[in-house]
Amino acid sequence: MAASSVSRVTQFRKSSTPVLDRNRDGRWLQVLSHLSPRYGGIASSVPRLARATEAAGRHACPIVGFCSQDELQDLGEAERNAMKAFPPSRMRWMVDGSLHRELREMVRAADGVHIHGLWETHCMTAAGIAQSCRRPYMVSAHGMLEQWALRRKRLKKAFYAALIEIRVMRRAACLRALSLDEVDDYRRLGLNNPIAIVPGGVDVPSEAGPELFRATFPKLEGKRIVLFMGRIDQKKGLNMLLAAWAAVVERTSDIHLMIAGPDCGMLPSLLQMTDQLRLHDSVTFAGMVTGELKWSMLATASLFVLPSYSEGFSIAVLEAMAMAVPVIVTTPCHIPEVAIHDCGWVIQPQLEKLEQALGEFLALSGEKADEKGRHGRGLARTRFHSSVVAGQMDQVYEWLQGGAEPSSVEIV
Repeated sequence: MAASSVSRVTQFRKSSTPVLDRNRDGRWLQVLSHLSPRYGGIASSVPRLARATEAAGRHACPIVGFCSQDELQDLGEAERNAMKAFPPSRMRWMVDGSLHRELREMVRAADGVHIHGLWETHCMTAAGIAQSCRRPYMVSAHGMLEQWALRRKRLKKAFYAALIEIRVMRRAACLRALSLDEVDDYRRLGLNNPIAIVPGGVDVPSEAGPELFRATFPKLEGKRIVLFMGRIDQKKGLNMLLAAWAAVVERTSDIHLMIAGPDCGMLPSLLQMTDQLRLHDSVTFAGMVTGELKWSMLATASLFVLPSYSEGFSIAVLEAMAMAVPVIVTTPCHIPEVAIHDCGWVIQPQLEKLEQALGEFLALSGEKADEKGRHGRGLARTRFHSSVVAGQMDQVYEWLQGGAEPSSVEIV
């Protein structure tokens, strides 16, 4: 660990944090902007990691969302009972003191606060209350400081960052990066906090097979399925994927592109593009897929493709790898291990590169494709398994409370 990182944490401990009481379990409050799985990303990955962290170590991880109460209805009963939804309106927080009192009591009952995501009410509010209660907090940007992401609403974000967000991050006891690339995103803003590199984690059911997928989509029997799974959003590169698909689909008749995920406003334009390129027979839009059908879809897929322009750290890619599916990802997915361990292809987010990778996949023998899949499965189930990642997060929490330096986490 760098000397500056040690100094920063030591300074924070002296000013605000009691040393960890070894006779009791810790408690780290998780704060995010959405709780419904339909929002994907943080709303899906944070509860999963929180549950795994509770199972792996000594820390409870209650979850708070700054979102509509309606989002709780998208969850199972056990999840609803374990989560608390606060209103996301900044105006409500400015005028309703009862909200501050309720959240303050939750923070006081915790040893620390882990804030997930930026730019919204939850980040500034939770950080301010944590400071007033003399509790350490850490911030996970989840890809929201990437250059592509910052260019969207650029002026608004630049003003808000200068006024509020950079100050919130600078006062954090620790920042969490999903990858080495995200470390650079923090440092580019002049932040010198210690940064813990803890990636996302993946769980895989003990049994998952293609039967449910085949029953749901019987017309695709015998087809090799190329799968995209994620939000139907501009940053995911789906226009590029359809254009590349049009260029390669004529080479063989046994492939089919399955696009699964909730629409974030982009679906009409993609359907129009599908019409224009005459891809009706080789592309299916499946909508949001969850549970057994999701895993059956992954069990059926011959290839997983995520041609994103911007990602935090895609759990869907890890899930595909864990199911022994070779993958094509772009460099903004921040998973260089795909190329290092020969699990698939890492490409620049460019049409010609995507066409080339798809063509190389089509030219692969079944044995070579299976080999890439096996490499991915081994990597996902060792380096990126939820139990491994949760153990790392548990060590970071303990360290921030005055415990030992994490032995399995890189701190920069």
